[in-house]
Amino acid sequence: MVAYNYKIAHGFRSGLEERVCEQLAFLNILDCYEIKKIPFVQPEKQRNYTPDFWLPNGIVVETKGIFTVQDRQKHLLVKEQYPDLDLRFVFSNSKNKLRKGSKTTYGDWCNKYGFIFADQLIPEEWINEKKRGNNENKKPTKSTTKRTLRTNKNNVSRSRNKTDIL
Repeated sequence: MVAYNYKIAHGFRSGLEERVCEQLAFLNILDCYEIKKIPFVQPEKQRNYTPDFWLPNGIVVETKGIFTVQDRQKHLLVKEQYPDLDLRFVFSNSKNKLRKGSKTTYGDWCNKYGFIFADQLIPEEWINEKKRGNNENKKPTKSTTKRTLRTNKNNVSRSRNKTDIL
């Protein structure tokens, strides 16, 4: 079923806009509907992210069944602001598509943006991995990092580099 789109059907976003336009036309005020755009900046919002699991070796694990666009945007921002944070994903199924009709899977997205991921459970090698550097909650930085490809077995993957944000 296709949703009814008032603007497509009538040239307006709502019946109220259409009625106001008719009122203005009756008063001989013409051509004033959505004729200009006003640019603005939405203020920055301070947010907090609570990871699902923080392993003793400093690895941060986020578990995801459904990986929404909001989740993906949030994790890219966290990665950008905390480049030393070792954030990894465990998906219920990394082969799920990002959205209906997409060819990109959750795993493909992780590879593109340099996130390590696994399916179903945390791999033992993550749990047994030695602590690398300080993976505490440090102040965010604006720098970005490139990570080199290291292919691990057992459905664990790392991307070649981080080239863009979205």
